[in-house]
Amino acid sequence: MPSQTQESSQKRLYLANDKIRMAIDLNAGGAITYLSEAGSNVNMVNNNDLGRQIQTSLYAGPYPYSVNGKNPVEQWRNLGWNPVQTGDYFNHPAQVVSYQQGQNLLYVKTIPLIWPLFNEPADCFFEHWIELKENTVHMRSRMTINRVDTTQYEARTQEFPCVYLNGPYYRIITYDGMKPFTNDAVSEYSEQDNINRYGTENWIALLNTSGRGVGLYKPKGEVRFSSAGFGVTKDGGEFDVSSGYVCSQPALLVDYNGVYEYECDLVVGSLADIRQFAYNQPRPPAAPNYRFVTDRQGWYYGNTRDKGWPIQNELNVRWYRADPTAREFRVISPMAYWKASDVPKIYIQAAFQTKGTVARFVWRKPGDIAIIEMPGRYVDFPIIGDGQFRTYEINMSQLAGWDGVINQISLTSPESQYEFEKGSIARIRSITTTP
Repeated sequence: MPSQTQESSQKRLYLANDKIRMAIDLNAGGAITYLSEAGSNVNMVNNNDLGRQIQTSLYAGPYPYSVNGKNPVEQWRNLGWNPVQTGDYFNHPAQVVSYQQGQNLLYVKTIPLIWPLFNEPADCFFEHWIELKENTVHMRSRMTINRVDTTQYEARTQEFPCVYLNGPYYRIITYDGMKPFTNDAVSEYSEQDNINRYGTENWIALLNTSGRGVGLYKPKGEVRFSSAGFGVTKDGGEFDVSSGYVCSQPALLVDYNGVYEYECDLVVGSLADIRQFAYNQPRPPAAPNYRFVTDRQGWYYGNTRDKGWPIQNELNVRWYRADPTAREFRVISPMAYWKASDVPKIYIQAAFQTKGTVARFVWRKPGDIAIIEMPGRYVDFPIIGDGQFRTYEINMSQLAGWDGVINQISLTSPESQYEFEKGSIARIRSITTTP
């Protein structure tokens, strides 16, 4: 099918300074469709179809997702509810409902389309604020959801954002070691499979053979990225199939009425430029410090649910398995990078309403394929199930397996407590390393 991003159908708004030049396209949902170094007319951004570009894409249930008599394209049926900022599989562009352009700032508001469906506007809208700062593009995104379907589906990994660059930008580079911010050696990949990356310095980059390209930096300690390649690497322009791909891939529970934001920076230049930018930013948190005042702080659930949006000073969680025939339930943190030695104690401020008497704190380390309750990965602690708030202190410093690097934590109820599940609730205010 013909590309809707060919030059004849473009409506680009440009920003430029003495380092870089970039543009969004009002005929492509206001996504970033152009990025080049100053003095160059070579666009790095791939525009082969309306699922590429540099843009935001959301994922939630159900799977498959059908609406208004429309069913998803078979190859994408398991994407579920998938609003895409730029457009859909059939090359219909998403609608830009408003925009503003300043000297160094662009704002755009978009009604995205459901990627696997034919010209189906999503029941949400995206807003993006884009600003040039020297050799970087700073982007802030807000997604406002207004779904009729009020079901709370399980969290999915997102594209916040996805970055598609042309075929010559095939070198995938990140730091995925255990000594971040020490100028330790980086890792380089060129696999075309979609692979998760643990970017412990909070960035991942696509570079060409000359060592120049774009780095994606995420603040606040975000470490979960993904990378892939398409077509013939090293070759191709912006309308060709060949492309390098990276994205920031946090897990997010998308409520039917939720509002979510993220920020990122696109750093244009060499590997040294990209890494130096990351090193110049505030260091990510060295330990868990989650206080659930107005949002979930990136936490999500497996086989359970909470009270829903808005979050008001606590996570109000069903302390039982949504499907009692399935796996255990979990309350799960975002992925992170913490040294166990920096976290001698964990404090959980919570009120448990249950006949159970024990809860379980589980952790994950780099190299673990998932959060698994095996020896050296969990500790049980006593709870009081009278519904009153208490601060539970867990001494981690002497526990077997609490060493090296920890990259995820979670709460659950051990199997011995399943008989007490019915009607149980956990109200969690904070999970921190200080009382």
